[in-house]
Amino acid sequence: MISGNYQLVISGGQFTQHNYHEQNPLFKTLKDAVAANAFHDSAARYDPPKCHPRTRVKILDDIMGWILGQGRDTLVKPFLWLNGAAGAGKSAIAQSTVERCVERGLRVASFFFSKSDPTRNHAKHLVATLAYQLYQAFPGTEVQTEIMSAISKEPLIFTKQIQQQFTTLVVQPLKTYLSRQNLPGPQTSFLIVIDGLDECIDRASQTAILSALANSLPDSNPCIQMFVASRPEHDIKLSFGSKHLKDVHTPLSLDLDRGSDAESDIRLYLFDQFAQRKDEFNKRTKGSKLDQSWPAEKVIEELVTKSSGQFIYAATVIRYVESTRHRPDHRLDMVLNLRQARNGDHPFAKLDELYSMILQSSSDIEKVLEVLSLEFLEVLTTEGEPGSVNEIEKVLAYEEGEVETLFCDLAALVQLSESPRSTLEILHASLYDYLLDKGRSKRFHIDLHGKYIGRHMANVLKYLASCGMFYLSLFMSSSTYQVPRLPSLGSDYNLNSDDSSYLGNRAANFLVRNSFTSELRWCTIPPELPQAAFSFPLTVVLAPHSLWFRHVRSNALDFVVAFLHALRIMALEDPACSYIEDHQHRNLDTVVMPRLRRYFGNDGLALVLALFCHVGSHRFVPWCNMQSTFAALDDVLPDLTFTRILLKDNPFSLINDDLGLAHLWSPADPGEPQAGFLSEADSVFFDYMHSCLRRFSAPSPTVYAKAAKVCFDFLPSLLVPPFSWKHNAVADGTEDDPCPHLVFDEAFLPGPWMFRIPWSDFSDQNTSNMGRYDEEQSDSDDEEERLRQRESLGAMYFTLLGYLIFFLPRCGRSVDLIAACIKQQASYIDQPNNPFPIRWSLLHVQINSYLAKVLPTSNV
Repeated sequence: MISGNYQLVISGGQFTQHNYHEQNPLFKTLKDAVAANAFHDSAARYDPPKCHPRTRVKILDDIMGWILGQGRDTLVKPFLWLNGAAGAGKSAIAQSTVERCVERGLRVASFFFSKSDPTRNHAKHLVATLAYQLYQAFPGTEVQTEIMSAISKEPLIFTKQIQQQFTTLVVQPLKTYLSRQNLPGPQTSFLIVIDGLDECIDRASQTAILSALANSLPDSNPCIQMFVASRPEHDIKLSFGSKHLKDVHTPLSLDLDRGSDAESDIRLYLFDQFAQRKDEFNKRTKGSKLDQSWPAEKVIEELVTKSSGQFIYAATVIRYVESTRHRPDHRLDMVLNLRQARNGDHPFAKLDELYSMILQSSSDIEKVLEVLSLEFLEVLTTEGEPGSVNEIEKVLAYEEGEVETLFCDLAALVQLSESPRSTLEILHASLYDYLLDKGRSKRFHIDLHGKYIGRHMANVLKYLASCGMFYLSLFMSSSTYQVPRLPSLGSDYNLNSDDSSYLGNRAANFLVRNSFTSELRWCTIPPELPQAAFSFPLTVVLAPHSLWFRHVRSNALDFVVAFLHALRIMALEDPACSYIEDHQHRNLDTVVMPRLRRYFGNDGLALVLALFCHVGSHRFVPWCNMQSTFAALDDVLPDLTFTRILLKDNPFSLINDDLGLAHLWSPADPGEPQAGFLSEADSVFFDYMHSCLRRFSAPSPTVYAKAAKVCFDFLPSLLVPPFSWKHNAVADGTEDDPCPHLVFDEAFLPGPWMFRIPWSDFSDQNTSNMGRYDEEQSDSDDEEERLRQRESLGAMYFTLLGYLIFFLPRCGRSVDLIAACIKQQASYIDQPNNPFPIRWSLLHVQINSYLAKVLPTSNV
């Protein structure tokens, strides 16, 4: 060997002199084909990401064990594939691995792909860059001679296929060198690290690189080890699963299974970095210094949670906070949205670029955003468990396997969990913030208060419609018209059950939640929602509940209420949609009428129906909160059948208010009803029911007669109050007894007349004259409870008299009611004194009028 810029090689009697000076055309050919920016120590990668001290310890040790032959599969599997989500720290691990190898004196070549660098976002310079580093790693050896000889023989070698380049310039030179070393056995002499393979912009090249590398390596002597780091994107996953690579690679995943280790590392990284920034700032500032407790531990934990096991979020925060032109605490407040960023200086600008770059690779971004919005809105989520991919495809009417195809290029952000119940796993918690912030995500923005709520309501309606048609087809195909067994319907739909495992139940619940909370009112209504609402086969979907089962359960009724409310909102937003509401009202009539007939034939339901039609419209039928008004007497009176009819507090009662009419005066919050106590959705449903009753001329005189009979039956069991109210009420100067609890206010729904007992005022009342009832019959020693019972008794008796006065003029002839009226006439004679003399007198005037109307003159 000649020193200097020349080298002599004597082989087989031939004398060859190679000039390896910079101007040597062979060496220049190699150098010109190199992507210098792809080196691990390139100036273009100044301050490259690498693992923070004391972090990623286990995974770095695993990789070094594989390199040094101390791990599993060392000799058998020459490929190691490190994969993980975007920002999981793959590049930092690859960088740290290369640096460790250099420190140990191991021969290594690397290529760091970057989508944003045109010199290293493709495969053109890959082999030349690796060959150049191989050349430098073996000075004065056959490796250099072989590389130069190959270029000499084929000056256009760098235009050939990757496999040919790699075999000629990397594999063959190493084999030649090793064959002359007389090594005792297989020996790994060269490590190749390829980072960011997914950032090679030509996806075909990604698979071509892996295939070429696998086919180029010799089976007998794996002198080269290949360490590849990439996101687990579709094409790369398929390549590592192919016959070329399946059995010769060891996968190493940075997925969520390593979440606890990653969180610990991120926590350590943040503590160390913040401590360093705090120390540097306090040394340079002359103003107020950062407190030693900054940042608070809970802030660190919040950032760890936001990181979702991915280092990129934490690193982005630190890079933003470390600005020397700003206070670190102010910058951190901006990260936490506690302080407004100025001049477009957004903390996560770099992270947003990454998200945007990945989303741009989607083949159908609109569908991707539709699926993600469905997840964000928790359309199919129950008890924190998201809907499966299969369920998503059903509700969105996608083809089977379409979701997997949609996200195959977005595996760096969203992955599908393994079967049997595959779900979408969003790998970055910060992705939510990005997509929901229009200023950050721009064209990828998911506006949950825009089109998506309406769009998914439309999807839900279409899906439920398909389920309903399936039910109907089973019913019509049965020769005996028997109910199909529910298990034969799978686990898609059963509104008659509270079981959330039914997909249809969860889908319907989404419409219920968002309609009841009026979310739709504040959203943009997409054109597909009115179309879906108009074509929705309401009668078909409800058919199982109105025809095959004895009762309509509350969840099916809730769905109807929500559906009607959605129709009303659409009509208010666009009056042209009012025809949809009219159309579906007519459809619902056909379902409601069979249920209404049960109200006509049952005494208790007749009372519910009669009160529903008039409650709040007159002082004799005021709205009252029966839960709080009458519940105080539950332990005092022997029989509360009357109130149980209205309150439905007995689950074994034979009174079944299928249409939920009694909910009108039994609000969900029995405490302190306010003006407009009905929810908007309930109000829409009750408006429909009132209009339906008017269309069918209900209730009839027979219904009123049954309702009056129930009141008469209860009146004798009700204790007569031993008091009367003072003349300081609304009824002063009218033909009615005074009542301090009777309120007239047009702000109340469903009518202006309301019966309201302000229980909170009892503690301020003078209780010196409680009356005989309180002293002799109440078992309660609590003064306030005695007052509750006293006022409740008066309210119940006063109200019941009013019901009878109101119903009797509307009653038809009924033998039972005639008997009850005659019996009450005798009671009037036996009890001439009554605490409510006007109502007592009016009642008997109405009794006499009724009997005169329905009985022959001789019998009156």
